Amino acid sequence: MTDFRENPCVSVNKLGQYLTARPALRKRIIHAQKNPCDPKYLRYPEAAQAIVEFLCGGRDETILRYHQHRLLHAEPESDFDAHRLALCAEALHHFRKASGELALTNAVASPADEGLPPLALAGVAINVRPELLLRSVDRHGAMRSGLLKLYFSKHTPLDEASGQYIATVLQLFAEQNLKQQGEVDHRLVRVFDVFAGKVFVAPKAQQRRLGDVHLACEEIAARWDRN
Repeated sequence: MTDFRENPCVSVNKLGQYLTARPALRKRIIHAQKNPCDPKYLRYPEAAQAIVEFLCGGRDETILRYHQHRLLHAEPESDFDAHRLALCAEALHHFRKASGELALTNAVASPADEGLPPLALAGVAINVRPELLLRSVDRHGAMRSGLLKLYFSKHTPLDEASGQYIATVLQLFAEQNLKQQGEVDHRLVRVFDVFAGKVFVAPKAQQRRLGDVHLACEEIAARWDRN
């Protein structure tokens, strides 16, 4: 484990889970966010990188097959590393089967800026870290922009509510950071559950969900020092 985080923060994916979780799971989420694992124990960064390369590189399935083969035949350094490599390869297998669900035919994808700051809300820093910037031109010739966030969990798929919450936060984040990329179009703000093969598009009506997100962040901030 790394040193605990002194100030309240949460990843956007965990925030989506928190908003639909029972009290016991909410407590565990706060504890895990306060005491994060060492980055070397993250399970899916290589799968995410391969998907970004695929979506930004002409969407050639050869890219996904290459990375899947590479991960399956890599020499692991530990038991955890072997498990991680297998999970990444499995994630790419699921993505290959469901990538068409993203329906990005008219959108141009490029890697999102990794230096974008967290979204500050109700005393909590929300780490959004989208993988992709999406851009398209509407029928009037105006540039539109959005973001894509990948979600990886083999055993905890997003339900409709949690997926919509994450997409709503992603929309707010996009509106604060994409002013130079064209007006944000909620239809280009998407969350993709890789293992479930399901895409969640930011809803047009967001006021109620944003209110729920604000209350959840207030709760996380209030409970931070007690977990």
